Amino acid sequence: MSPSEPSSASGVQPGDDMRVAGPLAGYRVLVVEDDADSRDAIRLTLEASGASVSTAASASEALAALAAQPCDVVVSDLAMPEQSGFWLITKIRQLFPRRHVPVIAVTGHPFPPDGVLRAGFDDVMQKPPDPDALCAAVAALLSADDTPRRTDG
Repeated sequence: MSPSEPSSASGVQPGDDMRVAGPLAGYRVLVVEDDADSRDAIRLTLEASGASVSTAASASEALAALAAQPCDVVVSDLAMPEQSGFWLITKIRQLFPRRHVPVIAVTGHPFPPDGVLRAGFDDVMQKPPDPDALCAAVAALLSADDTPRRTDG
């Protein structure tokens, strides 16, 4: 067997579901971030804790993703081109009034945290978010949510 051929000695075959068990296992998180490197870093952090993560590069993409498939938590940048995270939170609260979707704002700008929370966000973190703090914040919002939708059941 050549080094490029997959080994089946472990019983794992290409295409097998390799989800990680962790504190966020079974939950869906949508990451909204216009910067590809930041988006990937946040996605990888959440996936390492077991979350099923989808991504959007803009606020309008995020609304389309939320309409297509509900998620348990949204992690959104605030300063994005075209529509900001503030525009997005307003739209989420208008379009999904029957279920509170927890949303964490991440920003590299010095927005006052109390203003961000008053705008409708559930939490705010500076970029780049500390991986442990981000996962803890997501987990805290999930435990506060009365109606989590787990993907594993």
